[in-house]
Amino acid sequence: MSGTKATDALLKDHRLINKILEQFTLDNPRFEKICLTLHRAVKAHAWFEDEIFLPAVEAEPLLFRRFTDEIYQEHKDIDALLKLLRKTPLANKKELEFYSQELRVLLFTHFRKEEDALFPLTERLLTEEGLIELGDEMKRRQTEVRQFLEI
Repeated sequence: MSGTKATDALLKDHRLINKILEQFTLDNPRFEKICLTLHRAVKAHAWFEDEIFLPAVEAEPLLFRRFTDEIYQEHKDIDALLKLLRKTPLANKKELEFYSQELRVLLFTHFRKEEDALFPLTERLLTEEGLIELGDEMKRRQTEVRQFLEI
């Protein structure tokens, strides 16, 4: 097997999103475009986790279900915040600044939770082969996620 482990693919998403966040500042003239790009990247990442990764992890009886429920809920909260950011007029700088900061904190803590707890737990629960199969399925379903991303 030479595919990419699902956890490695998801970590790569985290790096991509963090790279986008570097340019996600109100003083950037491309703020609205960057906000849209960020929303698409985050939505794709959450989709892969919600549709492929988490259901496979939840099949493991040792995993505490409340933990994955928390991840699902955070995905919803982050999406709602991104929608709010995108519909807030640029003139409302104070609101945008607040939402932007809230989003950064949410993403940071969410990624920490995944990187420090969820992914290591998953790597202990699933075999390397199982993680690669999940990674392969994520790769196969790339076109499906693109259709879902028309936001």
